[in-house]
Amino acid sequence: MRINGILILLFSFSLVGCFEKDEPIQPFPRGEVDDFSVQMGPKYSDQVFYSFAENTAIRSNKRTAWDISFSCEDNNNTIYLNSGNNMYAALVEAKNLSDVADTSGMSFSWDWANGRDDSTALNNWNIGDKVAVINLGYDLDNQHQGFIKAIFETNGDSLKIRYSYLGEATEKTGVLVKDQSVNRVYFSFVENAVIDIEPPKELYDLVFRQYIFYFVEEDLPYSVVGALYNPHSTRVLSVNDKEFGEITLKDTTNYEFAPNHDEVGYDWKDFNIDEGFYVVYPEMNWIIQTSSGFYYKFHFVDFYNDSGERGYPRVEFKLL
Repeated sequence: MRINGILILLFSFSLVGCFEKDEPIQPFPRGEVDDFSVQMGPKYSDQVFYSFAENTAIRSNKRTAWDISFSCEDNNNTIYLNSGNNMYAALVEAKNLSDVADTSGMSFSWDWANGRDDSTALNNWNIGDKVAVINLGYDLDNQHQGFIKAIFETNGDSLKIRYSYLGEATEKTGVLVKDQSVNRVYFSFVENAVIDIEPPKELYDLVFRQYIFYFVEEDLPYSVVGALYNPHSTRVLSVNDKEFGEITLKDTTNYEFAPNHDEVGYDWKDFNIDEGFYVVYPEMNWIIQTSSGFYYKFHFVDFYNDSGERGYPRVEFKLL
């Protein structure tokens, strides 16, 4: 019995020698605090799609390059306005474009910045016979771009647009086709063309742009400049009771992720009327979970470039 015990013990040692040693897993390098500056320009003329992982602007284009966009989600036919141009719209019960001659008696509304489809000006455009009358807002020189009247029709994954300028008889058409690689596809009435605006939805985290925010107490829709998060597999939460350096990965469970796409929004800065410049609040912090699953903490530290021009938000961030 003693010999058998010794044999078993020796056999056990021989088995242990057959197995490779486990290599310790090296932690993913988190790096130091990094920063980036967004080039929007003094007139906020550019909208910028940004990636934390790449620490670069994935794409930038003029905010006036498009007028409406169409959701690429399955079974979602939401049409969005470019509120960066201060656009408004009204829906009129009518069958033909020729039935609408002016804006008399119309009630115009705007897209809210929360990103919810039921908060768009053209919500329920496809219920009954409707003509959309769209105020195209203003170009980069603050010139009004007129009014469009449009009829929208869906056919499978495409949106057909028939439209003309208010007061004109010439009718034009356009077609937007859903593309699963992006969140939305875009159309310009001014150019009468489909416009390539958004990068692939997995490649960016925030878009910096001008948009309309509604101040409830004042009953005032107002044009602001801020950041909206990517609606595709991206989440954001606010942390305003801790210093930036104290925020850790554990805080992703201590705070709630926000449902609204304007959680970052515009109010990380404020205009000081007495001094005549924007003040930034670095004590306002956020954590973003990107579509790749990584978490970054970030906050704003400036709104000006080295030449003292506004429209260049600077962000500090760190991988958690």
